[in-house]
Amino acid sequence: MGEIPLDTYAKIRELCEERGINIAALAKGTGVRSSVFTELKMGRTKKLSAATLEKLSAFFGVPVSVFFDDETVDGVQEKQNELFKKRKLLFDLSAKATEAELDQIIKIVDALVDGE
Repeated sequence: MGEIPLDTYAKIRELCEERGINIAALAKGTGVRSSVFTELKMGRTKKLSAATLEKLSAFFGVPVSVFFDDETVDGVQEKQNELFKKRKLLFDLSAKATEAELDQIIKIVDALVDGE
């Protein structure tokens, strides 16, 4: 998902305090090892997995974006927009292709995606 800012631990701690729970209870409730939170607090962990962020999001009932700064969220949105533009371009180009060309394009894309 991207680089987690160092203040993410502070946000997690704040959410815990709002709900009257400690990190141990959070770990138990999410199934995330408490050592993950310790590593984040100490700055030895800079990233949390998407699965961990989803567990935290579900546990606290907040969107995943709560754990990112605005710059990170903007960067993710920008990458999604770029990917959308590329997919649209591919679709627009395919509209001009013949059936035989489409078959070739599908084979090429399939080979690239499957890594063959």
